Amino acid sequence: MTHFSRSSSRIAAALLTGAVLCGTAACTASGDRTAASGSINATPVAAVQKAVNKGAKLNSVSYRLSGKVPGQGTLDGKVSFSIRPRAIDMRMKASGGKEEGEFSVRLVGDAVYLGGGGKAAAAMDGKHWIKFAMKGKEGGGLGGMQRQADQDPAAQASLLPQSDDVKKVGEETVDGVRTTHYAGVVEVADLLNKRAPKSALDTERRKKVIEQYKQLGVSKLNLDMWVGPGDRTVKFRERARTAQGPLDLTIRFFDVNKPVTVQAPPASDTVDLAQKLEEAGKRLG
Repeated sequence: MTHFSRSSSRIAAALLTGAVLCGTAACTASGDRTAASGSINATPVAAVQKAVNKGAKLNSVSYRLSGKVPGQGTLDGKVSFSIRPRAIDMRMKASGGKEEGEFSVRLVGDAVYLGGGGKAAAAMDGKHWIKFAMKGKEGGGLGGMQRQADQDPAAQASLLPQSDDVKKVGEETVDGVRTTHYAGVVEVADLLNKRAPKSALDTERRKKVIEQYKQLGVSKLNLDMWVGPGDRTVKFRERARTAQGPLDLTIRFFDVNKPVTVQAPPASDTVDLAQKLEEAGKRLG
């Protein structure tokens, strides 16, 4: 149980980080599919800023994720993410890192459920899920998952217009959708000294996301955004060097502003960490 709990905590933290970082674009996808698109002929900065402003008002998104997460190898999976109510449903496969295999993470209210399939069941008397509280002692052992879950994906996307070299790469078809590809490099250290363009995001949200990148040890971000009709982000990619290794994530969106319903796993198939800690405390007096 102890070994599974520790390794699972690292994986869950990495996956939530992935949801947030790859969610860099999660809130840049627009649910307004009928709006007239000005992206094709707009200047690069204006086109990207328009997508950011629309995305800042989104509440939920679903996307497919693939790429490398620092220190955890390669991830491939699907994520559904809601801000209000806060909910996450992630199904991931990890390979080439410290932990390999298929994992699921569900965030329901203040509870995180981590599923590790057969590997988890073998370590937990046949049960497939372990429950962590986002608050309290066991939450503190998850590598800051509370902070990660509270991060702001729309604010991360807002950094691209602040690049000094935002450019139009060209027009490309992504998943059958005609898009315009934009790209830019962002110097993280310079962002706090720059005056941000007028945006639907407030200053505090911008400052918070910059600090998050600094804590990861990121100095330079390479950002790519594929914008389709209605200023809707169809695809997003970010690359960077971090203190733990390379970050290279690509996400493709398939649903926006649709309800995200996450069900807690059956209690009969779940190990409650808080309960286990309480029981251990009683045994130790």
